[in-house]
Amino acid sequence: MKFKLKCNLGKVTPLSIAALYGFISMLWILFSDHLLTFIIADQEMILKLSTLKGAVFVAVTAILLYSLIKVGYNTLQESENTLKKDRANLERYRLLADEVPDIIIFISPDGQIIDANEAAVKRYGYTREELTNMPVHKLRVPEDQITVPFFLKNAPKGMQFELKHVCKDGSVFPIDISAKGATINGKPIIVSMIRDISIRKKIEAEVWLAKERAQVTLESIGDAVITTDVKAKIEYINPIAETLTGWSNKAAVGLPLETVFHIVHEETGEEVESPIIRCLQEGHVVNIADHTALINKDGFAVSIEDSAAPIRDRDDKIIGAVLVFRDVSYKWNHMKELAHQAQHDALTGLPNRLLFNEYLKNALARARRKNGKLAVMFLDLDRFKLINDTMGHNMGDLLLKSVAERLRQTLREGDTVARQGGDEFLILLSEIQDEIEAALVSERILGLFSKPIILEDNEIYISTSIGISLYPNDGSDMEGLVKQADTAMYAAKEKGRNNCQFFTQGLNIKANQRLSTENSLRKALVREEFVLHYQPQVDLDTGLIVGLEALIRWDSVELGMVSPAAFIPIAEETGLIIPIGEWVLRTACAQNKHWQEQGFSPLRIAVNISARQFKEPNFVNLVKNILNETKLDPQWLELEITESIAMEKGQTSLEMLSSFKELGVRISIDDFGTGFSSLNYLSRMPIDTLKIDQTFIRDITTGDNGKEVVTAIIQLAKNLQLKVIAEGVETDNQFSFLKDKLCDEMQGFLFSKAVSSQEAEKMFVHNCR
Repeated sequence: MKFKLKCNLGKVTPLSIAALYGFISMLWILFSDHLLTFIIADQEMILKLSTLKGAVFVAVTAILLYSLIKVGYNTLQESENTLKKDRANLERYRLLADEVPDIIIFISPDGQIIDANEAAVKRYGYTREELTNMPVHKLRVPEDQITVPFFLKNAPKGMQFELKHVCKDGSVFPIDISAKGATINGKPIIVSMIRDISIRKKIEAEVWLAKERAQVTLESIGDAVITTDVKAKIEYINPIAETLTGWSNKAAVGLPLETVFHIVHEETGEEVESPIIRCLQEGHVVNIADHTALINKDGFAVSIEDSAAPIRDRDDKIIGAVLVFRDVSYKWNHMKELAHQAQHDALTGLPNRLLFNEYLKNALARARRKNGKLAVMFLDLDRFKLINDTMGHNMGDLLLKSVAERLRQTLREGDTVARQGGDEFLILLSEIQDEIEAALVSERILGLFSKPIILEDNEIYISTSIGISLYPNDGSDMEGLVKQADTAMYAAKEKGRNNCQFFTQGLNIKANQRLSTENSLRKALVREEFVLHYQPQVDLDTGLIVGLEALIRWDSVELGMVSPAAFIPIAEETGLIIPIGEWVLRTACAQNKHWQEQGFSPLRIAVNISARQFKEPNFVNLVKNILNETKLDPQWLELEITESIAMEKGQTSLEMLSSFKELGVRISIDDFGTGFSSLNYLSRMPIDTLKIDQTFIRDITTGDNGKEVVTAIIQLAKNLQLKVIAEGVETDNQFSFLKDKLCDEMQGFLFSKAVSSQEAEKMFVHNCR
């Protein structure tokens, strides 16, 4: 209660106390006098009581006055004591602040400097009065003043950052500020602890400059440099090291040295211990062994020389190592160049006879160990001397270089072509399965010479004669195999040049037969040995001929009648199928147009297209030109392509087939069911007919699911709204089954084999009846 009274009186002003006192006193005088007169009639008694009343009033007012004075005095004493304590604390803080070497500034929430220590006065050059009468933003450089509101807002929560302050004389110095909120006399303030970091910044700049100098030096020197820690993990590699190792500094840092710096012996390929490892273990400079190669990230070998030295700290403790190395490939390359010149032909760059013998020696050793086979070819350019004499030796040299390049590009990886001398070349097929493989290579080589060689705007046609010897069939020593190949080459010359002969006729009959077939095949078009036969395609409902398939036959002067199965694969491999296929297409179109001009009813004629033809970029234009030349309406031409050809290139095949459809040509998928068609592509293909392969037709009568397969193909064709032809129909049973399953057309021996154009015309006459 007393505490409440004290507090209430402490809040009363002197004027209010005086007014209250006067008001109460007047009420007391008036009220008490009237009360006494009303109660007591005796005037003497009233006088006595009035005197007593006055004494009581004085006593009460004295007590009240005492209480008020007491409260005021105590309050004044407490305020004075508090002020003394604040002054003592402030003085103590000031003494502490002035002793601190860092700058201390007290800032009001509105950004006004309240106080500052002696360090601030000395550093900024202002008096204390000047400092305490200026806003804090004046201490900042102009570009930083815009951030003061952010500082005032967030500093009470605590902040630390770096910026620059300006002295009275305009000088600028870097500082580190640590600011936090505080209170004085119950009022919030911001206390900024400011440290001058000029010396630190100077040291940092010197360290950065030293590091930059070192960095520039490392990046500018011609040697590669790698630094590692004490565990041989990479800390830095310079640009030269990046180039030689194939690793970037960013990717290499932190990796084990062996990952980036993998070194082996140049000749043996055995791994070499890194000098860094020994350097870290032994604590001294270590040089790398001679003939060391660095295997870079891409697997390429780089000849190097290098050394490693330890890196020590102030206490002489090893904390890492530095590896310095350089590319010395140029030295070895120079030596290799000399060796290359000794082992290679200067004109063509091919291995010479010396190096060829070395390759042959090694190949023979491998063949003996593995019971393998190899072949040696001896090539001689036909009539080269005539070209050399008539066009000059310079042109002859250019021709030899061009031939050498063609041979190099034709051979398989691992095979060798060398120049024997003059216009003679040697070829080593180091690993073959049989003589057929050697024959295939020789066919490719002969095919190279079928195209002219363009030299200085001159078209030069030249051929070659090839002799082949085989190991172990024809011998087991180097000289013998080369000599036998040479002998076989002369045999090829005697047989008319531009062909290939094996050394031993008896052991290589099959290969020689193939070569003989190819040699004759190359001349067949010129000799007009090819002829077309036509197999009718018959409507199953009417029995009438509705089309024919053109089939090529070869009546060779040298070999007699040759089966297509024997020469078509050779034509495909050698590329002769391109001119042969063009001849077939042109001849078939011309014959069909001729029949129409004779008055026979128009029939479609189907021509088989090979994979090589279909890949020709100008094939569509070729078909268009032939149709124009022969004046055959495109609707009477049907191109047959196999299922595998149609599916091989997906979208590209679709586009080519669409081009044919734009011409008006019909498209048929031959041998359907033998490949792996995508139904998605099949449904999108602009085709007209599916031809069921004869193997499925044959299976109709054998019970090997033939009926089910044929039925499924017919149903698929019907669903895709395509015609379906069965080829190879030979029995009445097959015919009945196909007719029952609603197959559209058929061809096969049951109706007719492939016949000549004259015999076909007789069929047309019967067909009209």
